[in-house]
Amino acid sequence: MAAITAADVKSLREQTGLPMMECKTALTESQGDIEEAKTLLQKKYKGKMEKRAGNETGEGRIGMAISSDRKTGAIVDLRCETAPVAKTDNFIKLADNIAAAVLAQDEATPSVDAVKAMSSPENPGKTIAEDLEAVFGLLRENIVLHASTRMSGGYTCGYVHHDGKTGVLVSLDAAPNPESIGIDLCHHVTFARPLAIDRDGVAGNEVEKIRQIAKETAEEDGKPANIVEKIVEGKVNAFYAENTLMEQEHVKVSKTKVRDVLAGGGVSAVQGYTFVRIGS
Repeated sequence: MAAITAADVKSLREQTGLPMMECKTALTESQGDIEEAKTLLQKKYKGKMEKRAGNETGEGRIGMAISSDRKTGAIVDLRCETAPVAKTDNFIKLADNIAAAVLAQDEATPSVDAVKAMSSPENPGKTIAEDLEAVFGLLRENIVLHASTRMSGGYTCGYVHHDGKTGVLVSLDAAPNPESIGIDLCHHVTFARPLAIDRDGVAGNEVEKIRQIAKETAEEDGKPANIVEKIVEGKVNAFYAENTLMEQEHVKVSKTKVRDVLAGGGVSAVQGYTFVRIGS
């Protein structure tokens, strides 16, 4: 039997990120063959991951990546079982690594299986699935990639709240001046939770509900027909002002609509946004 040296154990640990004793055991079983030891560890942790696959994943972390030219961004929702695990460096690093992988491909909303098959930006030669297995080996909790989104446009900005459980990615038609306008917009979306960018994005049945309720209420109050119509339009406009991004009052600029704040910074359109909250 080949002798298992400390250098061998250290090398395997550096390659896998797994605990030293686990690496030593795998090397012993493989009689010192590092590649075979890595295969043994993969099989071992895959099995354990499958056993925990049914465990509830109510905690997690938002991962985000934005290209150097600011034209593309990606955001991922990575789940785990407990809050302490979601706060570990390994889990946070994994979430951001997955976001970087999603950023590097072309699909807007790749499937979970497609993401797992992607190459790992952090670990050349490995896949995201292998990264998931390796981090599971360290943290021993069910880890689930819940969703991922990639956006592109003229300028991309993003924000992840300090607890890592809320994130926003926004695509604008141009770079704002100053750039802080972009981050402020992300903060606004996080706080205001708009239903859509503008009126065109709101479902017609939602508006019809508002219109019908306003009409019935005004008629019950005995308002004349011409006044009823004005009341209805007022209610509809108020609904849009409260629920569409471009018509909302900016949370950081009092009495100023979002569209006007953006226009002041050279931005004429929001091309898209994604809001992600762990647990929602």
